[in-house]
Amino acid sequence: MRHLDTESLGMLIAIVDTGGFTAAAERVGRTQSAVSARIAQLEVSLGVRLLERSRRGIALTETGERLVAHARRLLAFESEALADLKGGTPEGSVRLGMPDDYVDAYFTPTIARLAAAYPRVEISIRCDLSKNLEPEVERGQIDVALVTRDLTRPTGELLKKEKLLWLGARGHRPERGETLPLALFPTGCRARPHIAAALDKAGRSWRVACTSSSHSGIYAAVETGLCITALPECAAPPEWRRLGPAEDLPPLPDTEVGLLIAPAASPAARRLAETLRAALSVPTVVVAA
Repeated sequence: MRHLDTESLGMLIAIVDTGGFTAAAERVGRTQSAVSARIAQLEVSLGVRLLERSRRGIALTETGERLVAHARRLLAFESEALADLKGGTPEGSVRLGMPDDYVDAYFTPTIARLAAAYPRVEISIRCDLSKNLEPEVERGQIDVALVTRDLTRPTGELLKKEKLLWLGARGHRPERGETLPLALFPTGCRARPHIAAALDKAGRSWRVACTSSSHSGIYAAVETGLCITALPECAAPPEWRRLGPAEDLPPLPDTEVGLLIAPAASPAARRLAETLRAALSVPTVVVAA
């Protein structure tokens, strides 16, 4: 009777997540040749090809994609069962994703709380636009993510609403110019269309003076005094000016912070999600389909 070897499945997942045999071997603590041999044995045992190898790299076959989805769930269930039987605290690695402007407000205090409660959990963080993080959670490449929800197609669990604020550095008045100069996150940022729509509706001329994928880049651009920006309240530097009608700037809609959890999330990942939920949750939680 054929059976699935969980160690080999873990190696297959490591290859998918890291993009190659060498990095996968480092992750699982085995040699590259040992990992390659185990995957070959798995393919022979199942009678199917799981990986396509070419000069461009390694890609899953259709069968491989299906197996990896099952494998993530199997390993998560195994980890949860072992943790329950041991009666101990969760351990292992957890992959957390969030936009860069959420890190100081949400990740910094949460990591301290989680480290104190679960010292054997290792957290790796990936910062990117919410629209890029969402599919990675669905594919199991990220375990837990905080995202800015798409107000037209909200997904995940609503944790908190954040005011979107107009902000400018002290000692500078770039908003007085005929055309409003802005520092914004790249196209794809969930707040960017709302900022543009509000200005267009108000008839205010504007231009993008600086684009940055990092909060530090936005901060540096605004501090020069060449432009202003709009950020969620949680990411607003306290020393900056809050702008509004007095500067001929229109009101902006609130943003929504959502929590996403991978279908096969481990007990450690679920504890991280619980910690985030406790830190950010609003009285009324809405789960969107």
